[in-house]
Amino acid sequence: MIKFFRKIRQKTLIKNKFGKYLTYAIGEIILVVIGILIALSINNWNENRKDSIEEEDILESLLENLKLSKIQSELLINEEKRLKQDLIQLLGIDADTTQKNSKIISDSTFKNAVWDLQSDMPTFNAYNNLKSTKKLSLIKNKNINEKFTELEFRLNKLDDILDDRLSVHQIRIDDILENDVNFIILIKSNVTNINIDNESKNNYSQLLKNKRIRNLLGMKLSFTQDVIDFRENLDEEIKDIKILIEKELRENNESTTSVHRK
Repeated sequence: MIKFFRKIRQKTLIKNKFGKYLTYAIGEIILVVIGILIALSINNWNENRKDSIEEEDILESLLENLKLSKIQSELLINEEKRLKQDLIQLLGIDADTTQKNSKIISDSTFKNAVWDLQSDMPTFNAYNNLKSTKKLSLIKNKNINEKFTELEFRLNKLDDILDDRLSVHQIRIDDILENDVNFIILIKSNVTNINIDNESKNNYSQLLKNKRIRNLLGMKLSFTQDVIDFRENLDEEIKDIKILIEKELRENNESTTSVHRK
């Protein structure tokens, strides 16, 4: 096409028809511009297509991580609730009057309530990796990015309360195990090949009448309830993001299917 215009331009120059020459020259320029715009359009389309494919991979990676995180979150919440119940039973303050608070306290029950502490959090490796590589910007749905910002906030709050509980535990509550009981008796449950026949038994009922010990365990119970609340808030956030990403992937697939049908 450009050769065609060039031939016409040469003929018009020979015939000294400058007006027609100018028209054909402009037409040639327009064709070049149109060609460049088409090339740019195709290139942009290819780039957008690559971004869309990468975005889908990112969303699927995040979704798989969130599914795992949800399982971890539920397990951690259940562990916290077991600890909470152990502490309530140990202190004999169960609001359920059908429960007998005067039952004999075993070594394992006392050890679990006083010694156990869960500091783990659900993992979000996919999100952290994508954040470090700045690929989260490929996610077009701003609600998803905002939800992950909220998730980070809740993770930081949970981390703070876990640190606070651990600090109090290490400084104050572990003191019970060091100074108020025979700890050797307590490790029999997990170090089974030891002989504790000559060890002095612990009188937990008498021990739990001590105001200092009751208050320390009450502090642990209070912290544990705070941790449960924060863990449940985080769990709800994980669920919301999971639902949002599943919806986004579903809508993207439906859109792609619709384009292919056309």
